[in-house]
Amino acid sequence: MRHTLLSLSLLVLWAPAVPAQVTVVDEGSFTITRAGTRVGREDFSIRHVPTTPGAYETLTRGVVVAGARRTTVDLNADSLGRPVRFQSSFTDDGRAGESYRAEITGRRYSARARRQVGESARELMLPPDALIVDDGVLHPLQFVVARGPGRVMAVVPSRGLVVGLTVEDLGEDRVSIALVAIEARRYAVREDASGTERQVWVDREGRVLKVAMVSDALVAVRDEAPRTVAR
Repeated sequence: MRHTLLSLSLLVLWAPAVPAQVTVVDEGSFTITRAGTRVGREDFSIRHVPTTPGAYETLTRGVVVAGARRTTVDLNADSLGRPVRFQSSFTDDGRAGESYRAEITGRRYSARARRQVGESARELMLPPDALIVDDGVLHPLQFVVARGPGRVMAVVPSRGLVVGLTVEDLGEDRVSIALVAIEARRYAVREDASGTERQVWVDREGRVLKVAMVSDALVAVRDEAPRTVAR
């Protein structure tokens, strides 16, 4: 009996660890139009990757294509949604262009941009709980809306600025995706300094369905209704 218990104990000690599951929070694509004409596309994914028991890291990736320009953005955030790392790169007609990388430690935002003419570095002190939202990238608006309604602070990497965003709840609405009407909630996200406004529709789980960039007359709608897949 003792030999059996010892053998079982050894099996437990030597058993390989079962890898924690990665959860796909959301993934999909948007078609971007102006006056009904397609001008671009964004493919994206948002995942939770377990780090320690009870904690996880949020990893997002977006690929935005507009004409010959292709932009790839990656964001890492902790389980509280605070950004940790951000990087972006683009190609223009297949030729490599600028790359950008930022590390966030506490409230210190340290960034380095690499261009054909050389490199540059910049540091910013972020307000508490600031988000990262870059121009022309849609899926991070999910995190902005989740913080609202109210005022949200965010850094815009492509401009090297910290901006204030005001999120207003505009009430219940519906969005038609692939001829299916989906219950939604509509928000207005206004940049305090410039007054630039984006209207954002999200489903009951907070996933972005549609974005209207009012000043640019651009509309982005998902190609398919969102679905959550655990892996």
